[in-house]
Amino acid sequence: MSSGYVIVAGAGVLGLTSAIQLARTGFNVLVLARDTPQDLTTTYSSPWAGAHFRPIPITTPQLAIEQGFVKETYYEFQRIAENDVSAGIAFITGIEYFDNPDKSYTDLRQEAGFCIWPEFRVLDPGSLPDFGKGKIKWGVIYLSWLQRQFEILGGKVVKCTLQHIHEAVFIARKELNDLNLDIKAVVNATGMGFADPECFISRGQFLLVSNECKETISHQREDGDATVIIPRPLSGGTLIGGTKEVGNWSSIPSEEASRGIIERVSELYPQLLGVQGRLNVLRVNVGRRPMRKSGLRLEAENTTFVETRSDGFKTVDKPLKIVHCYGAGGNGYKLSWGAARMVVELVDD
Repeated sequence: MSSGYVIVAGAGVLGLTSAIQLARTGFNVLVLARDTPQDLTTTYSSPWAGAHFRPIPITTPQLAIEQGFVKETYYEFQRIAENDVSAGIAFITGIEYFDNPDKSYTDLRQEAGFCIWPEFRVLDPGSLPDFGKGKIKWGVIYLSWLQRQFEILGGKVVKCTLQHIHEAVFIARKELNDLNLDIKAVVNATGMGFADPECFISRGQFLLVSNECKETISHQREDGDATVIIPRPLSGGTLIGGTKEVGNWSSIPSEEASRGIIERVSELYPQLLGVQGRLNVLRVNVGRRPMRKSGLRLEAENTTFVETRSDGFKTVDKPLKIVHCYGAGGNGYKLSWGAARMVVELVDD
């Protein structure tokens, strides 16, 4: 057993996956989170994610790093899908249309990263609709599966709202009834960090429909918008959408957006309408993607926190390692297992 406790702040896909990997390594792990997989609040990003697997073209050094995490995650999802259907992961047919793709999507060199995935191929008009395979998708069920795996390993999840990352130290001491708790590190997997000036939100509106679909379909429009159709294993139905609205904090569903999504999806894939000739909307989902200008923050910070000195009147600075893992935007699911491995390395370093 590794020495000391690791406190994970946040129970989104990055927080729970990191908690599992830390527990598997031998650490005692406590997760502190405002929201857990049983919650469906607008501010809890992970349940609302489209969570389908799309390749990332490598256009920056940061994306090259993230591509490595994506590869690790892809093969871990493959392993899980083959061994535990209850996780809600499925490998299915997938296709992407581009109105006017930039060169990062048409660069088919291996080092460019977009074409390296199993069974990838470029479609020609004569091949439609014989689509290639290689997409992955899963539903909200996956988050609950992650929490179960963590708890099976002996981990504990406590619901609370942190005002500052340092507060995690004191809440952990209280929850574990140990005022002298040896804390190895705190993992900051809070989505947006704490007042990180690089972070911002992107509102997304999607519709869950009862209509069944057997493939994942994505249409990247020339105006920058995207239309996606994402089947949901186990939970049923199909997620369609959506919007990308930077800086829009509204949690109120837009009727105009819903009508537009239905119109675009009906045109893109009329087969989804079925014999009734319409989409049966079960729910309108509104969520907030935790974006960051320079991408995922994944690094260790050796800092200090302030606590009361033994005399009860003064304060003293104590050392604390914080491992930051947040700001993945819409890529949290597909780089989660690779990022979690790096979290363990940073904690143990």
